[in-house]
Amino acid sequence: MRRAAALSGRLLAGGVLAGGVLAGCATGGTDSGDVLDVSLDGFVAAAERPTPATLCDPDPTATASTPPGLPAGLGAPEAAYLQSAPTTVEAYLWTAEDAAAARTLVSEATVAASACTWTVTQDLDLDGDGVTETPGAHAQQVEQWSTDDWSGTRIVRTVPGAEQVDRRLVADGAVVLLVVTRTDGDDPALLTPADDYLDAVAERLP
Repeated sequence: MRRAAALSGRLLAGGVLAGGVLAGCATGGTDSGDVLDVSLDGFVAAAERPTPATLCDPDPTATASTPPGLPAGLGAPEAAYLQSAPTTVEAYLWTAEDAAAARTLVSEATVAASACTWTVTQDLDLDGDGVTETPGAHAQQVEQWSTDDWSGTRIVRTVPGAEQVDRRLVADGAVVLLVVTRTDGDDPALLTPADDYLDAVAERLP
């Protein structure tokens, strides 16, 4: 039995799962929508967003390039959204036929995500005076990422002094989960709600 989460707040979930390589929405007797209905301290329910079509953001200097897409055959996910003042968290969940199918989907995405790495050096207005005079790097980095429960890939885009977007596409058993965290600052601590959310979902899985 996984440990109980010490979290508060409210997160709403909705959506449907597709067939093909994906099974029905039940996960070991627990409905996948219920799995996503967890709580994070300081967060409230947020408006629904479109399901992402790509693994990452495009390189702003490569206008003709298209970032790699999510694995083919995922279909429509269960989804949940929440927000605090500086941060939003989006979660998209699919249930594969079995753990091997889930690992294959995430492994294929991990290979494709290598194309998501880029760095753009530019002058930034870090002191907020309206003048861009400080050199900085707008960058997107990719790494393999895992915990005791989840394994997959993590893609983080950072604009110094402005924003971060953290994407984690991971599997746990037959569950495939994409968590997208967006923040209004470049402090890495603003991304910790993603870790809390992933821990909370894992605790609800059998």
